[in-house]
Amino acid sequence: MMDGYAIGLVCDKCQKDYDIRQAVNTCPSCGGLLETVYDLPRLKKEIVFSKLQTTGNTMWRYKDFFPYIEEKNIVSLGEGCTPLVKSIYLSRELGMENIYFKNDTMMPTGSFKDRGFSLAISFAKDIGVKKGFTYSSGNAGASFSAYSSRGGFHALVLVEYLASDTKKAMIKLYGAQTAILDFENFGQISVMLEKAVSQLGLYQFVNFINPIRHEAMKTYAYEIFDQLGGLVPDYMFHPVGTGGGLWGAWKGYNELKALGLTDQLPKMVAVQPETSCHLKKAFQKGARVAGQYGDPAKTIAQSIAADSPIQGGTRVLDAIYQSGGMALGVSDQEILTAMRILGKEGIGAEPSSAAAVAALIQGVKNGTVSPDATAVCVITGTALKQSRAVEMAAGQPQLQVDADIGSLAKIIDSLHI
Repeated sequence: MMDGYAIGLVCDKCQKDYDIRQAVNTCPSCGGLLETVYDLPRLKKEIVFSKLQTTGNTMWRYKDFFPYIEEKNIVSLGEGCTPLVKSIYLSRELGMENIYFKNDTMMPTGSFKDRGFSLAISFAKDIGVKKGFTYSSGNAGASFSAYSSRGGFHALVLVEYLASDTKKAMIKLYGAQTAILDFENFGQISVMLEKAVSQLGLYQFVNFINPIRHEAMKTYAYEIFDQLGGLVPDYMFHPVGTGGGLWGAWKGYNELKALGLTDQLPKMVAVQPETSCHLKKAFQKGARVAGQYGDPAKTIAQSIAADSPIQGGTRVLDAIYQSGGMALGVSDQEILTAMRILGKEGIGAEPSSAAAVAALIQGVKNGTVSPDATAVCVITGTALKQSRAVEMAAGQPQLQVDADIGSLAKIIDSLHI
């Protein structure tokens, strides 16, 4: 259909409706977060989901599940449809047969953020927006920069000072104007971003403040459902900064259920560093709103380190409670162990990505996750984003060999190769 299946935006707080093609961020009436609403009965009637698997090798095979965008405005670098890798080593260690890694380290800029920015930049172009900005802990900035440049979009990235030098340089490499953001706590950033909408009228691409970006994360659900042969996992472990990935995936699973494709939904598990796990603290109290907690500077998991969430983290907490999931915090040592395990599995993950695996290990060992369950861990970003953390996890080679056959034979013998 030329008009697509998205029928509007609705505010989480005041329930006011807006035109899907209106260039808004948060609700102009009350400042609440906006959510895209679809005509699911018509989608169910007119789209054969199984046929979408043959319509390309990117997330755009699911374009009917996004707001409508003209083909000429789609900005794509081949994002999505990443491998779902079944564990060998961790499965043996935990005695858990069905562990899978959704490997988004293989995305164009090396992180899962490419899903969201491909969609958000494409949609912005389609409705006539020509410039914008985003806040980033690193990965989002690089992705926004790459897709903005590719789409001829004027971009400004505010990247937090805690980001690795590699991430900061990648943002500049892709072409966006870049400024390093200093702050004392995430609450300051939230206030600044909300005022940027209300006072400066700037169209921005920060997760949730931008109502379109997380729609792309629904493709996790679609892809995993397809890759598991029409099954839904029992658990989905996702590292959480703002939480767009987890919320989008939860929305996608619910759409699969609404379309009659499954009657199962996964338990959604939000994973944060133990040093700043505000969602875990809220979950432990049964709270629906998360407050400020911890110090994001005291973890190697830079991409998911924040001491408070956007608008209280209500969406992420809703997904956790609705799914029967949980919020967990993991230590740097648990993360480093998970990085080493993923390395043996053939996946080089940055600390924030490995946090999902660390949480699964924690859950199985403390008995909250059954070894009989099927679990998917989303690996959100490549290890190359934080080379220093790789050295912390693996160290440098210590063995040396001279370039002669005798020296080579000696070392092979000593290693029993």
